Amino acid sequence: MSERQSVPERLGHDFLRALYHMINTVRMYEDNNQLVRMSVNSFQDILNELTVSGDISIHLYRGRFHLGGEKLPYRRDAAFVVYNMVEFFSKRSIGSLNFLKSSRDTLPENIMTFTRLFNDSVKHNNPHQWLEQKLDEQDFSWVQTFPRHDEDAIFGSESIENERYEKARKKYFLAIEAVREVANKVSQGMVGIRKSRRIAQNLVDMINEDATLMIGLTTIKDYDNYLYAHSVNVALLATCLGRHIELSDIALEHLTICGLFHDLGKVDVPKKVLLKHGTLSDEEWDLLKAHPITGVRKILMLNATPSLRSRIIFGPFEHHLNLDMTGYPRTTFTGHLSLIGKIIHIADVYEAMTAETVYRPKSFTPDEALRNMWSEAGKSFDKILLKRFIHMMGIYPIGSIVELSDGGMGLVMDYPDENERSLPLVLRLVDDGNGNWQRGEMVYLADQITEYGSNSLSIIRGIPPAQLRINPAEFFLRIK
Repeated sequence: MSERQSVPERLGHDFLRALYHMINTVRMYEDNNQLVRMSVNSFQDILNELTVSGDISIHLYRGRFHLGGEKLPYRRDAAFVVYNMVEFFSKRSIGSLNFLKSSRDTLPENIMTFTRLFNDSVKHNNPHQWLEQKLDEQDFSWVQTFPRHDEDAIFGSESIENERYEKARKKYFLAIEAVREVANKVSQGMVGIRKSRRIAQNLVDMINEDATLMIGLTTIKDYDNYLYAHSVNVALLATCLGRHIELSDIALEHLTICGLFHDLGKVDVPKKVLLKHGTLSDEEWDLLKAHPITGVRKILMLNATPSLRSRIIFGPFEHHLNLDMTGYPRTTFTGHLSLIGKIIHIADVYEAMTAETVYRPKSFTPDEALRNMWSEAGKSFDKILLKRFIHMMGIYPIGSIVELSDGGMGLVMDYPDENERSLPLVLRLVDDGNGNWQRGEMVYLADQITEYGSNSLSIIRGIPPAQLRINPAEFFLRIK
């Protein structure tokens, strides 16, 4: 096998993941540990498959890994492993590893020794030179290491990740401005929505690429522009749920537009009502309850095709109606909600419950919100859709501030395993001693399971961000 041999995408990510788990397991346990032997065997199985016809090289270039000469494409479920392996290689000044075909004949004990040397090389002034010397002493001719070039250091994983987050933030605030523009102009007459459609299509594309990042965007709570930020957050949550149940891209686009415009009717509700502290009077409550109908009227004024208008009316009309048809506005022309209406209702309630507003100064933590909503499953919410929403969000949803079993604090960043939604990737939050919190290390709780099946680190409970004076968006989206 030459360096340019085509490598199936599955094998590429599996190889990197097996290397990552072996490196971490060998670092934590002795050679005779069962987990170490399992991780080494898994790595050797994939290595043997890749080297069946010749050598195989894994190369780090500008923050991306290339295996067999081909760049590994971005995959969200592999992002955590890739990020950590980029850091691992970079700290050791290693640009690439080349496993020769002869590696197929090496013993598991040799693989363990190589892995320990690879780990320990970071302790020395010239990690690559030290590692090369040790490999020569061990006569490990089946593996070769090559140093990192200076230009590779410039394009580290951090800069690539920041670029990705910056792109997402930009789309988020463009969406806020689009909703604001439509809301301001629709009262003056017909208004076009070409820009809104284009933004909706962009959001759908980004959700298809990385739904986790887009859910993370909803941790932005812009209190000065709450109506518009709430609308964008609902659009993102609803569309992520739509993708989770495998709606088509055109249906997702319509769902996004519904979310963006679901509260369009609130533009005509007096600010003294929207921003009132305390209980609304009957007259004020009637004004507020009229906003779904007002929103439909405004959508009918949009300069869009009749077909599009008909598809984006139901969500705004139904988003305050419960599954049992209680709520508002009262209607007699139908006895059930549309799919879009059910989805928007779930997203709207969750977003509202987790946001602090003038009429709800104390928000629910994300896990509390999900538990409260689940208690209303079958009555207020479609049970199947809500179950899918909870699975999508995780037991402790992305953006949750949590207390860990070792007494530390963390921010839930992701659930890398699509099927396992109880063991998230957590960013540790470190108290700087002055009442401020700094970014700490990333910890994947699925990697904290001991050889006996217990968790050495787990989540105790969710913490209200205000209790720690933390804005999750600042950490999740790297605003600081």
